[in-house]
Amino acid sequence: MKNKVFFIGLLLISTGCASIQLLVVNSLARFANYTVISDIPYGQHTLNSLNVYIPLQKTKKATVVFFYGGCWGGCETLSKENYLFVAQALTSRGYRVIIPDYRRYPDVKFDTIIADAQHAVEWGHKHIADYGGDPNQIFLMGHSAGAHLAAMLMFNEHYLETETYRSLKGFVGLAGPYDFLPITDEYQKIVFGPPSHYSASQPINFVDGTEPPSLLLYGKNDTTVKPKNIASLRARIKQTGGCVESHEYNNLDHVGLLGSLSLPKQDQEPVLNDIIQFLDYYSESNPPCKKIDR
Repeated sequence: MKNKVFFIGLLLISTGCASIQLLVVNSLARFANYTVISDIPYGQHTLNSLNVYIPLQKTKKATVVFFYGGCWGGCETLSKENYLFVAQALTSRGYRVIIPDYRRYPDVKFDTIIADAQHAVEWGHKHIADYGGDPNQIFLMGHSAGAHLAAMLMFNEHYLETETYRSLKGFVGLAGPYDFLPITDEYQKIVFGPPSHYSASQPINFVDGTEPPSLLLYGKNDTTVKPKNIASLRARIKQTGGCVESHEYNNLDHVGLLGSLSLPKQDQEPVLNDIIQFLDYYSESNPPCKKIDR
């Protein structure tokens, strides 16, 4: 097994293609100790389906709803099956995981994309008890555009039903765009247009300090998402009296930050441990806020 991990680690280093990297890290994640229930519908469209991952060990830990990225469909976007390594990382620490697919550009615009994300979380709140989970212990998590979707649901509380929003324990954002005006990319102008709607697409505009705690993660070698997104959201949460923890990693880029959750990388980078410490801490009943920046 160690030889296989080492070989896959070499492949990760030698290729810069995100799809190849995901294919490689998932090959190990398939051997993990979890049960998966696949392609559960949460809506009417063929992309309105999700996978639920359940750790084999009995646990009452929370459920994490993870949204993958891909420029809301504007760049390389894969599917929920490509993120087995995320499920493996979290189920190995006792957490249930929901990974949904969702509709995306160019077929739809942001209002449909966020509606799909909303309905996936609503499904989780209503049905996770059927899979042994606690409906009142849900974390939202995402990478890149997926972090943006999770942040919108966390900071604009009008998207979710009141009881569902109350079930949220925290938000984990990996390299998310939270404050990216002015919009200059042509595809983003379509996704978030018309211009009068741009401000409503920015998670930072909805922060009021009453939200559940946030964990913001960023790789300093990231050239895809500008560091101001993390800095601005962190500052706004602090200004409003909210609870935020942030970590920046010197040797990671945009893809590498997420890739550090894979088996070859879990012991080489502190990302997974930082996430688990956050989840464990805020799964407790009314813990005091830990405001940590590193």
